[in-house]
Amino acid sequence: MSVVIRVPATTANLGPGFDTLGVALSLHNVFRVEPALHTSILGCEEKYRGSDNLFLRAMRYASGLLGEPAPEVHLEIAADIPLARGLGSSAAMIAGGVAAAVLLQAERPGRLAFDAGERQFILDAAAAMEGHPDNAASAVFGGFCASIALSPDTKKPDEPPKILCSRSDVVSGWVFHALIPPFELSTMEARAALPAVLPRADAVFNLGRAALVALAFEKKDAGILSAACEDKIHQQYRKALIPGYGEVTDACRKAGATAVWLSGAGPTILALTTEEPISSFFADAIAPVLGERNEGPWKHLVLSADSEGVGYIYE
Repeated sequence: MSVVIRVPATTANLGPGFDTLGVALSLHNVFRVEPALHTSILGCEEKYRGSDNLFLRAMRYASGLLGEPAPEVHLEIAADIPLARGLGSSAAMIAGGVAAAVLLQAERPGRLAFDAGERQFILDAAAAMEGHPDNAASAVFGGFCASIALSPDTKKPDEPPKILCSRSDVVSGWVFHALIPPFELSTMEARAALPAVLPRADAVFNLGRAALVALAFEKKDAGILSAACEDKIHQQYRKALIPGYGEVTDACRKAGATAVWLSGAGPTILALTTEEPISSFFADAIAPVLGERNEGPWKHLVLSADSEGVGYIYE
């Protein structure tokens, strides 16, 4: 018997919510996993088919946390989430691998969903591997998530820190426009661009706006987001790494976007529209700007929020 695991893409930070805020999106990686005598991988480039494959590393890590040996598996990957574009591709791989460890350790007759404890385990393990919980939380729980890592339990030093996550549904009519440039930007490079010390005024600037972003999703009030998605912690430092950042963000605002932010570490830019006439106009208005770039044309994906998070079926 094989299990098919589905994990959504995510957009994190949402402007001021550095490493803490995220939304799951209707773009997915799908993993088909079945026990095998020897591990093999299909559906990805040759360079990702070794033992250091991120899905396999996450499965081994989670199996160790569960006190079980990691199983040998045949893995088939159908990945729609682009790599190194700020849409949570690594979080999806990691969450998928941790989920596989949970699903392959025991028979689950009649079970069609993870229970609360299992989802918490997947989140804790995935966030520990990622180093921050924003993408992992949304990938696991779906919807809008605000999350933090609690202080480690000194009595259990081998366990990952517990993640406290608060989740809200996202308005079904909100449209997320992922504007994806034709180049990658590694998280390591994007983090290296950030200063080691921030002025207090910049920290206060972000604290207030991050609180308002969370309230906007909780209250389903998009009007708050326009100003609340401004940021002084990461976007102003990373935009220099993204050719076309200024032109594309300016065009998004002129085309009627309610809010615009750098998705995760970038280079993808996310724009939010909340009414169908504006969403249709936005697509037409932004097309020439995306298509006439020196670095090459950008891709435009029109997405909605994913409310399910990580899920699975047996075949």
